[in-house]
Amino acid sequence: MGVFDKSICDCCVCPMQSVMKGLVETSGISVAFFTPNNTFFATLNSAENFVANTNNGMLPICNVTAVADDSLDRSTPLKPIQNDSKGECSCCEDPSTNELVSLGVGSRALIEFVKGGFSFTLPLEGNITNIGEGIVILDNVIDADGSNTPNFAISTCQITRVEGTQ
Repeated sequence: MGVFDKSICDCCVCPMQSVMKGLVETSGISVAFFTPNNTFFATLNSAENFVANTNNGMLPICNVTAVADDSLDRSTPLKPIQNDSKGECSCCEDPSTNELVSLGVGSRALIEFVKGGFSFTLPLEGNITNIGEGIVILDNVIDADGSNTPNFAISTCQITRVEGTQ
């Protein structure tokens, strides 16, 4: 993932790029992509240099708020959590990650995040299966309409609400 001088790339973009690289290795799968303006399914071809290339065009990874695919689970490699003392990571990513850590892996949570389009209705409710720098992974996910969805990797930089459930 690299070191990027404690910039937004370090806590938000690099972790999502890492998740996407893992999905590329599961070649030929259609992944749900969430951006502030749209939600769509596409085959992920590569994730390099802060760009995701798909069969539906390229996406700057900084604009991907979440991806969904059933291959995302507790074995998905994530960057270790680090708390920052300054910058965007300390005021945006760290509080979301800290709340998720306090709920704990294995807990159920409602999570809302920045997303466009109509594929899934927020908030999502799922089991927290993995937490890393900039990413939370949920499985056994249902949306607000009660529909089952794929597993999600959500950028903790893009989370707008977290609520623990029992």
